[in-house]
Amino acid sequence: MGLIPDDLWENLAASPLAASIRASIWIYPFLETAHVIGLALVVGSIVSFDLRVLGLNRDLSVRRLSRHLLPWVWTGFFINASTGVLLFVSDAAEFAANRALQVKLLLILAAGLNAALFQGRLIRSVETWDTRERAPAGARASAALSITLWLAIVVAGRTIAYIE
Repeated sequence: MGLIPDDLWENLAASPLAASIRASIWIYPFLETAHVIGLALVVGSIVSFDLRVLGLNRDLSVRRLSRHLLPWVWTGFFINASTGVLLFVSDAAEFAANRALQVKLLLILAAGLNAALFQGRLIRSVETWDTRERAPAGARASAALSITLWLAIVVAGRTIAYIE
């Protein structure tokens, strides 16, 4: 993965943990399944919230919806981070060189920065557009970007298996 020496990835892939994941007929499929469930929690919650910010169901309070969905986002993110690390470890040298994974990680970083901007600045004025009012242009742009990034993350993640 660029700045990190290849032998680190090779040593990680040769570790007992990696060997155990590869040797088991159950562990890798379990990790993949849990990763998909985590992804559904993250993307489903985020897209639901973003669609509200874009103007769907304006009778729903943005603040209440955020409080309801954010724990699911974090639960899914924790599931995905932990399973993603274990899936990566299973064949670290190959995954570290995979361009689709590199793109996915950059997209996740971009989505995180977009969310931090939204939570840090754009949500501050939510009292004025919590229900019935149209969200400000910056909030709508952030929501549209968020949906685009998360869909791209899903595509990049699916592409990992097909790109070397």
